[in-house]
Parts: sequence; structure tokens; C-alpha cells
Amino acid sequence: MLIISTTVFIYILLLLITAKLPDHLWDKLLELGPNLLTILNKHKKNLPFINELTRGRELLLAFSECEAKISLGIKILPKHLPKYKFYTGLIEQLFETNRRFGMGIKKFIPEIRGALIHDLQFEKLIFDEIIGGFLQFMVIALTTWSFVFLSSSLVFIPLSKTLVISMLILQFSGGALFFVLVKKYQLKTFTKFNKAIEELYLFSGLMDIGLNLNEILLRSGILQGNLVSFKIFENLSGRVKKLIARLKETGLSPKDETQEIIKEIWHLQETNFRKFTKKVQVLKFVILAFFFLPAYFLYLYSIFQFFMDQ
Repeated sequence: MLIISTTVFIYILLLLITAKLPDHLWDKLLELGPNLLTILNKHKKNLPFINELTRGRELLLAFSECEAKISLGIKILPKHLPKYKFYTGLIEQLFETNRRFGMGIKKFIPEIRGALIHDLQFEKLIFDEIIGGFLQFMVIALTTWSFVFLSSSLVFIPLSKTLVISMLILQFSGGALFFVLVKKYQLKTFTKFNKAIEELYLFSGLMDIGLNLNEILLRSGILQGNLVSFKIFENLSGRVKKLIARLKETGLSPKDETQEIIKEIWHLQETNFRKFTKKVQVLKFVILAFFFLPAYFLYLYSIFQFFMDQ
């Protein structure tokens, strides 16, 4: 009993320490596995979380190539651009308008490129937070199975198939549940920000290229979309409505004020990211406590039963 109690105490201590390790240490673990990174890089377009970042980076590269051609006066319609959020559709609309009507888009290009870079940096933060959770699960699982095989070899404790399958089901179920809940919470938290930013960039970009106001409002959906639908944007949507009313009455461009509103939405998104991080940390600990720790306790119970039967 003393051996089992001591082992449980050490394992729980390891669990708590692992859960509190800073994320940059988990990033170091990735650097130690070049073969794993090679495999991930090869299949990254098909992997959850990673594929989003990959498409975004490919879009940024393709957009830079199109920008170089625009600077040379070449009117082009980009084809087969990687699909990344609303940026692909926005870029295609701008280049199509440039190609068909000759409307200038040079001054808007740096703005959309900067927004895309900002967005990719934000997605990388989310990715790091999520991958950190999976790395913690991997370390705990490896620790558990190392103890299982080491103890069974030293003490000659037989491993039943039922026990092994039960432990694996618990661990895989925990990882799958973490993935589903984090993805669901990520979409719930950040989709409204992406849509609101999309509406504002479409409004700003289409205004830059000289379309009439009714068409701009229709294409951007700024008066019917997420910006006016969610309470978190209530003050900002009120400002946008006033800017549009002023534009109709005086013809004064709301370009500068629109950029300020976009910055405020980025700030709101970053504030919500901190809340997202805290909830992910809580979820990680719950998964560890209710799926990975019980898998270990199952093995301890089997050890106890083995010695009781002797």
C-alpha cells in the first residue's frame, strides 16, 4: 500500500507540474522531433488547426506576387487562390474590379496585406495554445505507459487486454473531447469578429475603388451582418451607421473612422483571446483529471487486485 500511495502522489504531482509548464517549453519539444515535424509539414494541409495557418500563409505569398504584378501595371485576375477566411473573396473582388473597370486598388493593397499578416499572427497564438494542450496530454500518456510497461516488467504483472483497451479509450476520448470542445469554443468566440472585420474591410475597400454607395452596402452587408447583430459591437455599429448617414448627407469619406473601428475590433478580439486562453487552460486540466488520471488509476487498481489475489 505504501508503494501504491507513493506512486499516486508522485503521479499527481507530475500531473500538476505538467499542467503548469509554460507553453514555450512545449514549443521546445516540437524542435526536438524533426521527423515528426517533417511528417506534419508533408500532411499539414489535411490536419486540423495547422491547415488554416498553411492556407493563410500561402494566400499571403500569392497576394504578394499579385501585388508585384499590379505595381507593374499588369491587370490580372488571380486564379486558384488558397481559401483563407474572407480574405480570398475580398482579394478576388478587388482584383476583378481592377481588371474589369480599371479602378485603382494600389492604396488598399498594403492595408489588406497588413490585416492578413495581423490575422495570421493571431491564428498562430490560438494554434500554440491548442497544440500546447495536446503536448501536455502526450507527455502524461507517455509517462503513464512508461510506468505501466516498466512496472509490469519488473514485478511481472500481467497486462490484460481489457485493461489496456480501457486505458487507451479513456486517453483517446479525452484528446478527442478536447479537440471538439476547443474547436467549438474557438468558432463561437472568434467567428463574429472575423465576420465583422470582413464587413468593414469590404465596405472600406469597395469605397476605395469607387463603387456607388448602395452597391457597397449590398456587397459588404455592413448594415445587416455580424457588426449590427452582436451586442459586443453595439457601440461600434452605432458609429458606423452615423458614418454612413454622414456620407449620404455630406459625401464626406468615413475611411479614417472605419480604420479606427477595425482597430477597436482587433483589440476586442485580443481581449477575448485572453478569456479563451483561460477557458482552454481549465479544459486542459479537466481532461487531464477526468480522462488521463483515471487511466492511470485503472492500472493502479489492477496492481492492487493482482497482489490481493496472490
